[in-house]
Amino acid sequence: MKILAVILALTVSAFAQGEAAMQPGSGMASLLPMMILFFVVIYFFMIRPEQKKQKEMDKMRAALKVGDEIVTMAGICGTVHKIIDEKKIVIKIDEKAMMTILSASIGNVNTNEVKETKN
Repeated sequence: MKILAVILALTVSAFAQGEAAMQPGSGMASLLPMMILFFVVIYFFMIRPEQKKQKEMDKMRAALKVGDEIVTMAGICGTVHKIIDEKKIVIKIDEKAMMTILSASIGNVNTNEVKETKN
């Protein structure tokens, strides 16, 4: 019991000395660098990679041409049949089925480029 009382007394006296030594506003000043560091880390690990990914997707959609095989974000597979404008395209799903979709819903593009093999 005496040990607990001594520890409590030392803690209270240390807290009182620490409070007296603190300058007004110094709590926020010591917190500001940590907040800045936190936002920098969040930017480089979360925001910047998403921006890069979005730019790559925009380039992929802009380079879309007739004959490219696509997969939409909903999982529909098809071939680009006609490009109406930069926002809408017509895809051929089956021999008789076609669908108009928004280009923003395209998830993946496989181009039909013939690759030469070396013999």
